[in-house]
Formats: sequence, structure tokens, C-alpha cells
Amino acid sequence: MPEVSKSSHSSEVEVSISEVMDGIYRIAGFVETYGITFNQFLIQDENPILIHTGPIGMYRRIEEKVREVINLEKLAYVAFLHFESDEWGGMEFLKSPRVKLVCSDLSSKLNLTGWYNVPTDHISFWDNEVLKTGKRTFRFIMTPHVHHWDSMMIFEETTKSLFTSDLFIQPGDNKPILSEDLSDQMIQLYKAVGIFGSEEPVRQTTKRLVKLEPKITFPMHGSCIDATMFSSYTDAIMNNEFAYSGNILGQKVPIIT
Repeated sequence: MPEVSKSSHSSEVEVSISEVMDGIYRIAGFVETYGITFNQFLIQDENPILIHTGPIGMYRRIEEKVREVINLEKLAYVAFLHFESDEWGGMEFLKSPRVKLVCSDLSSKLNLTGWYNVPTDHISFWDNEVLKTGKRTFRFIMTPHVHHWDSMMIFEETTKSLFTSDLFIQPGDNKPILSEDLSDQMIQLYKAVGIFGSEEPVRQTTKRLVKLEPKITFPMHGSCIDATMFSSYTDAIMNNEFAYSGNILGQKVPIIT
């Protein structure tokens, strides 16, 4: 995989929007350099929320798609699930007059303190805390080291929708909802990219997610996964090796002994 920053190749990416279920929209752009889609999720409610903003280069096109559904001025929350450019590179959303930045308590303490030009006015959540946006209730799940130490996930309890960030990635430019089992390809991608330092925290989190019995899962990269296919992906995580073993972003990192 070439050494290219996410922002340098994403400004010309075509972005589409699809309503996956009632009032929940997947905004997606396929980035050929990485061979994956970059997804954002807009959820309508009395106080609309956007989960992920995409990298800075894709921001304007993502904003256009948000405006197809709501006035940007109505956007109440922007959530990022760990501190990384594809999670919240589109910082311009924060110019919306009433929008509030939402993150994990660990992101707040570890990453939003001491950085130049990073907003200190935000809302942070710890495990099992909730945010009500009107008819919907978002429960926050702390998932450290899946894939970053400040990582979290979100479970929308009303629709049983699960937002998992980098867990359950599938490669390719796929449909809004999965039509085939790509769990083997997911495992191969994890091995090549090396984003998980260990299988253990990922498997502990996966066991917890299974108990939630989500009706649909919204990964940040790839298609959404309905309940009929969810077990294929959780089983793949539980039964395969996929942790970092010397490859990072497709390149071999020499191990000094």
C-alpha cells in the first residue's frame, strides 16, 4: 500500500447516500487507494446526529449529502468513535451553529487536550452512558484497543442499530447492505493492515456485541450487516488469527532482535 495520506487522494471521491433503515442514512465514498469505502451515518431525529465526518478531502461532498436530508444548521451532534482523520477530519461541520462534538471520555482526556486548534467544548461519554436525541437513545460502549486505545462504539437502542467503527470492515465498493458473506476477506484485510495489536480485546468486545443482538450493524468501512449475516462476522473474529504480526498498512516492519 503506497504512502499516501487520506486527505491527499480523497477530494475527488464520488460520494453516495442511501437510507438503510427508517431515518438512518449511509453516506459512502469508495477510496481506490485503500480499496474500501469510507462511511458516515446520519441519523434523523429531533436532534440529528452524524457519526463520523470522513477525512478532510471528502468533507464538502459529504456535506452536500447531509444537506439532501436536513439543513446543516439543524445538525445537533457530530460523533467520532476514536481519534483519527477519517473519523472526524471534516471538522467544518462544527461551524453549524448548534452542533456539539461527541466522543469517548478517553478521547477527551487523551486527545482533545493540549492540541492546537482542537475544540475543547465537547461532550464525552463513558461506558453505558446514554445520549437521547428525541425518540432515539444512543448508548456508548467503551472498546479500548479496538482499534485505538480511546475507541468506543454506539448502540442505538430504539432500532437496535450498532455502529462499530473499524470492526467488521469489508474491502471493496459494496452495496449499502451486504448481499454476500465477506468475513474471510475481512480477516485477510486485518492481517494485511495490522490495526489490531491483539485478538483478545477484540474478542472480548465481540462477545459483548453478540449479547446486544443488533438488527443491523454499521461499520465505517464496507456495507451494513443485517442480523442474518452478523454471526458470520462475529464467528470469524472469534475463530481466526488477525492481530498485528509484522505487517502494518501492507508493509513489513522489521523486527529488531
